[in-house]
Amino acid sequence: MENCDAITHIPNRFAAELRSVIWALSSLRDLGVSRVTVAVDYHEVVEALKKPQQWPRYRILLEKIRNLKEEFESLDFDEEKISTNGIARDIAKSVLRDGRFQSYLALGCPSRLHDRIARETIRSDV
Repeated sequence: MENCDAITHIPNRFAAELRSVIWALSSLRDLGVSRVTVAVDYHEVVEALKKPQQWPRYRILLEKIRNLKEEFESLDFDEEKISTNGIARDIAKSVLRDGRFQSYLALGCPSRLHDRIARETIRSDV
């Protein structure tokens, strides 16, 4: 298992997105999840994940993802609209803004999030 710091210098958003995919896949592998769909809201990252040979500058990161991919029974990469991850984005912003280093969701998330989750669930069922 790789040693990852919570905050590291990453040269650009593209590389940060790839590192996030590596972190997510490593975590899911460690949890024993075997069938995964990774949804990303950055079009170029999805293209790089599907056609890594066309992105030689990021070869090392993409090779790590390819190696991780082999450890899953099923792994797909899809593109999502940025608006579909509104709750997750707001949680991440609040963690950074408020300096939270332990998940307040594990302790029971704020009621405002319960309401938003319920509204988005209803909207996605339509």
